[in-house]
Amino acid sequence: MKISRFFKLLAVAGALGCAAGTAQAQQKLLLSTFFPTMHPLYAEVLVPWAEAIKTETDGRVEVEFAASSLAPPPAQFDMVQRGIADISVQSPGMMPQRLRPDVITELPDMGGTAEVVSKALWRTHEKFFADDDRYQGTELLALFAFPPQSFFCVKPCPQTLDEMSEMRMATLPSTAAHQYGKVTAGIVAGPMARYFELASKGTIDAYGSATALDVLGFNLAPSTEGVLRFEDLSTAGSFALMVNERSFNRLSEEDKNIVRSLSGEAFAERMAALDAAEERAWQKLEAEGVKVQQANPELNASLQDIFTFLDAEWVADMNERGIDGEAALEFYRQQLRELAAE
Repeated sequence: MKISRFFKLLAVAGALGCAAGTAQAQQKLLLSTFFPTMHPLYAEVLVPWAEAIKTETDGRVEVEFAASSLAPPPAQFDMVQRGIADISVQSPGMMPQRLRPDVITELPDMGGTAEVVSKALWRTHEKFFADDDRYQGTELLALFAFPPQSFFCVKPCPQTLDEMSEMRMATLPSTAAHQYGKVTAGIVAGPMARYFELASKGTIDAYGSATALDVLGFNLAPSTEGVLRFEDLSTAGSFALMVNERSFNRLSEEDKNIVRSLSGEAFAERMAALDAAEERAWQKLEAEGVKVQQANPELNASLQDIFTFLDAEWVADMNERGIDGEAALEFYRQQLRELAAE
């Protein structure tokens, strides 16, 4: 073979190799979420996570963000499963039967920060829930939780169980509605977008399932007189980050493992950003005159007794799915205690 022809073949081979590399670099995953761009989860968690994927894969995988949500909040899972978007965030509380294991964060307990609860939730999933097929058609990348939810008072906060039983209270139509439905018949269950109208018109006396970030985000502060905190009864909203299985399988094994390494518990660590944002939100609420008070021991003890049925129901549901519910709940709460002590 002539030397000139040899170098031409090398040039062609090099060009083909570059073309293949370029083709790999075009692996894009479309992320669609109902969270607005200014929300800390979007700006301070999802965007840095996407940037890390691009960096760690040397640009071979890029997560692109849709300009707006391609489905309403309750349909994020179906959207990903059908391949309308490749990645999204689903609230298990909006699919409480199908994603029942992951509403464990809505069971009243000693609580913790978003980072702590997210880590405990992921570890519990890996040990007890991983074989459950609830995310069929997708690959679950992460489970995480928001900061602890609180009981906000539009009118003076209750001091006794009798006073609470007379209240009209807005909650999300999930565990909270079931939970406080044992306390008062005045539950108004619906999306948080309705809270502003209900609170501003004085239709309700209190609302739950909310964080300080939610209060500011939905402009509820002007209608909120105070917040009542309970000992060992905090709850948190959980979320699942998932990717379409077919889309994910188009990536190389190396790149799939890189994405996995940046997800799971590594993603849970990113929730520290929400804890910081929540702390800033509380400072703002208190500056605006929202009074923070601790529930008296008698009311707290009464609610602890009433809410025990939630644990029993969740454990029974897990046992029906072939999961040792009692062991899972004990493990989850042990993780909360150990992580909080670190």
